[in-house]
Amino acid sequence: MGLALLFFFGGFLAAVIFLLGIVHDARFPSRATMGWALGRGIPVDPSAMDLQSTEVKWRSRQLAWRLNGGNSDGVITIIIHGWRRSRIDSLRRLDPWLKASSEVWLIDLDGHGESPTGPTTLGAADAPALVAFIHDLLACATNASHSPKRILLVGHSLGASIALRVAPLLPVTSIAGVVAFAPFESLKEPLGNQLKARALPVFLFAKASEICLHMINGKESSTTAALKQIHKQNVPVLIVGAQLDRTVSLDHVRRMADQAGVALTNDLDSAHDDLGTQLNANPNCFTAQAAIKFLQSIG
Repeated sequence: MGLALLFFFGGFLAAVIFLLGIVHDARFPSRATMGWALGRGIPVDPSAMDLQSTEVKWRSRQLAWRLNGGNSDGVITIIIHGWRRSRIDSLRRLDPWLKASSEVWLIDLDGHGESPTGPTTLGAADAPALVAFIHDLLACATNASHSPKRILLVGHSLGASIALRVAPLLPVTSIAGVVAFAPFESLKEPLGNQLKARALPVFLFAKASEICLHMINGKESSTTAALKQIHKQNVPVLIVGAQLDRTVSLDHVRRMADQAGVALTNDLDSAHDDLGTQLNANPNCFTAQAAIKFLQSIG
C-alpha cells in the first residue's frame, strides 16, 4: 500500500512538473530575432528586401516597422505575427497587401521578437493595446490626409485570432477587412497539436494548460463569436486554413468558418509556418486567387 501511494504521488508530481513546463514554454517562447532569421536565410529587416521603413514603438516598449505602401489612397495594413514569431516573420507576408496599402505596420507582440524581456500574454494584453493603437493611428492618418482612413488586419495563427477579436471592437466604418491565416478558437487547439507532434500525452494536458494560462493571463474572447459578428456587419473577411497544417488543423478552421457562415479558403500546398508567405511566388494557387478577389472586394 505504501509503495502504491509512493508511485501515485511520484506520478502526480511528474504530471504537475510536465504541466508547468508546458505553461512556461507557452508564456516564454523562443524569440524570432535576427539570429533566427539568418539561420533560415530569410530577410532580417525591410532594408534586406530593398524596402524603406521607419522603426517606431507601437506600444510603450514594443517595436514596429512602418513601411510606405504602393497605393497612397489605400488602406492602412497591420500585420500580426504568430506565436514564437515576430515582425521579421511578418516580412514574408507583405505580398500582396503592401501594394494595396498606403502604409503597412509590422508589429512585435509582447514576449516576442525584440520586445522587452518578459512573458507573452498570448494576445490577452495585445488585443486591447492594438485597439487603442488603431484609434490613435486612424486619428493621425485622417487628420494628415483630410479624409477617413480604414484598417486592414492581416494575421497568422495567434495573430489571426487576435485580428478577428480586435475587429469587432473598432468602428465598422474604420475596418476595410480582416485576413486570417489559420486562426484558432482557443489555445487548446495549438497546444494539443504541438503535444501530439512531439509524441507527448495530449489527454488532459492541453486543456489543463489552457486553464492555467487563462488563470494567469485572463480568458480570451471567442474567435468564432467575433467572426460571426464582423460577418453580420458585412466586414470583408478572408479565412485561410491549410491542408498540411499540423498546428491548427484545417478541420478546426473549417468548423469556425462554418459556424460563422463564412467561406473557407483551403491552401493545399502550405504547412502552418509558411501559410500566406508564397502568394506572389505562386499566383495561380487558390490562396493567391482568393487574396486578389478579397483585395478587389475592399477596393
